[in-house]
Amino acid sequence: MTADTPSPAASPVGLPPLRIAIQTVGVVAVGMLGSSISSQLVDLDIADVGGAFSISADEASWIACIATMAEVAAIPLAALLVRALSLRVVVIWTAGAYALCAFASLAAADESVLLVLRAVQSFCGGIMSVLLFVAVVATLPPGPRRGIGLAVFAFASTAPAALVASVGAFVTERFGWQGLYYFDIAWALAVFGLGVFVLRPTPSAMRLSEIDWPSYLLAAVALAALILFMKQGDRFFWLDSPIIVRAAILAAVILPVAVAAMLLRKHPLMDLSLLAKPTFGWAVTLATFYRFGLVVTVFVVPQALTRLQGFRMPEIADATIWMFWVECLAFPLAWFWASRWDARLPLSLGLALFAIGAFTSSYLTPDWQASDFRLTLIALGFGQALFLVPTVFYATRDVAPQQGPTAASLFNLSRVVGQTFGIAVVGSLITWREKFHSALLVDSLNNANSALTDRFNGLVATFLGTHGDPDLAALQAWKSLSGTTSNQAYVLAFADSFVIISLVLAISAILVLMLPPLRDRAGTPPLPADTPPTDRALTSGRGA
Repeated sequence: MTADTPSPAASPVGLPPLRIAIQTVGVVAVGMLGSSISSQLVDLDIADVGGAFSISADEASWIACIATMAEVAAIPLAALLVRALSLRVVVIWTAGAYALCAFASLAAADESVLLVLRAVQSFCGGIMSVLLFVAVVATLPPGPRRGIGLAVFAFASTAPAALVASVGAFVTERFGWQGLYYFDIAWALAVFGLGVFVLRPTPSAMRLSEIDWPSYLLAAVALAALILFMKQGDRFFWLDSPIIVRAAILAAVILPVAVAAMLLRKHPLMDLSLLAKPTFGWAVTLATFYRFGLVVTVFVVPQALTRLQGFRMPEIADATIWMFWVECLAFPLAWFWASRWDARLPLSLGLALFAIGAFTSSYLTPDWQASDFRLTLIALGFGQALFLVPTVFYATRDVAPQQGPTAASLFNLSRVVGQTFGIAVVGSLITWREKFHSALLVDSLNNANSALTDRFNGLVATFLGTHGDPDLAALQAWKSLSGTTSNQAYVLAFADSFVIISLVLAISAILVLMLPPLRDRAGTPPLPADTPPTDRALTSGRGA
């Protein structure tokens, strides 16, 4: 079967049969789930990785930072590599390289070798994260089938946030920190095998030399510098660090140059005019705000449980797994709602549920356990589905075939950059508010406070009964009070972060009204059937 003789089973001319399309989307979805979980595992379990190589927390943080920099640098290139090499070749090579780097990481001699290997893995992961969007648009016809494919993409891009703690707990409890790389080997080899035996070869639509390499290099450097600035800024006190200052200057200078280069070139790396289309531009903007809200799941709740209760991944998984089960129910509901009625309604409701879920956690106390965040995470699970499914419907509605690579790149860039920006802002907010509340609480630690005096005397008596040394008992009492004060300051800081996040998401829910209706007239499907088929190199009858 060739592109010139399409199968009768294929719907529009140039698209593969439905069976091949489902196989293609399924294989790439497995790859996206695996790579997304792996990338977040590094952040969540960075302490164990650092401990394995006897390095400090600051040194270990560079592993996660470099990984995100490599991931964001790969995203603008991924869709163009598919056109130049074919989806099958890109999947096989990225999965194979990922598995090889995971094998090598188990035998890494020091952290510098591990850092290089992790950068290569994350570059491959960044490519893999774009492929599902490309595969859905390239192999499924506009209409209900593509709508289901886009819902699968939405689920695969959010489920890892809920699954990462459970996966991390499972592998580290059995294999230690090496389990993180055993997981990488397992999913990467699975995708490699599926790519070899399931995906079918397709011809190239362009040559590698036709890619806008100058613009890509400029964009990659600028985006990587921006990620370094946001990822490490709070840890190294922002502009007090020369590295952070250089990264900020580099991003501020090179990013506008990269944008100008893409606007001026005849065949640019990305067609930035796509952002001027209201459906796509607002969808990407809202998706960025949404990633800001997702920080509650991937950062604030784990940090709160770790800081306040000393929890590790198994206990964190007890909270986040509830969100995954809710998502399994909510995504089909979101697809059904958004594909039949005004998609702005579930979109706005999703953001509102995000805001409500975040606000319910603003009442946390030092005694909160994983189960106390359950209501928040259930609301977030429903909110994610109701928001993201109609958002990807909007993002693909007015995208021309030649703009497909740009749409895939920009939507995934909003995912990585938006989440990194959210963590940077919320992390800095928590640090600043903790210092503020700590200063206020410390002012109250004086002898004029009768409640404090009673508490101090009670602690002294308790410690005195264990060893009989008055001086040591007084010192232990002050240390206990200091720890309680610090803990309370963090509780108030986390509560402030939940309030700020809920306000941002509530405002975003109102911004949904800026979107035009997804249906221009009664009976028009969310994904118009007159959209031309995508490039034949991705959609020929010979497979994908």
